[in-house]
Amino acid sequence: MKSFLKTILFAIFFFSLTILSPTITHAAADCQVTLGTDAYGNPSSADGINTGLGCIPTNPQALVAWFLSNGVSIGGGIAFLLSLYGGITIILAAGDPEKTNQGKQIISSAVTGFIFIILAVFFLRFIGANIFQLPGFER
Repeated sequence: MKSFLKTILFAIFFFSLTILSPTITHAAADCQVTLGTDAYGNPSSADGINTGLGCIPTNPQALVAWFLSNGVSIGGGIAFLLSLYGGITIILAAGDPEKTNQGKQIISSAVTGFIFIILAVFFLRFIGANIFQLPGFER
């Protein structure tokens, strides 16, 4: 089981390196990330790096905005992988109640974490757009 876990962790690590690393054809090319409009209604953009996930901005403000807009997708992918791992753990438990409970706990933790991410992004957008009216948090 430990070698299976090591294989899965290596596959996730390798997959994340290939997705987040700059693409080979566009490794030296920069890209522009469109951030929407600034406080005065002018379109704003930032420099970024082409990766398998698209153009990831390099300045901190744009990176936070990019992460908030893509955070639910990234969190959903991680929750799906954890749910898959929990299901495999339950299947391979072979009737062992401890392993079955461990798999159930992994699945419930993944679902709880995904709900937490959705609520956190919702509250951040609600507070940023409706209460403080921050630029970049349009409705």
